[in-house]
Amino acid sequence: MVRAGINSISINPDVAVFTRKLVASIEQRIMLEKALGQVKVDPD
Repeated sequence: MVRAGINSISINPDVAVFTRKLVASIEQRIMLEKALGQVKVDPD
């Protein structure tokens, strides 16, 4: 979803902290890939 540009999701409160950390780690990975020139393309 992050790679597709989705910037809003609905989640249950009990998974808010986990989801926030997960999305942040994925965003960080995407930024690192771009910085290293390793842009991945989602086949879907």
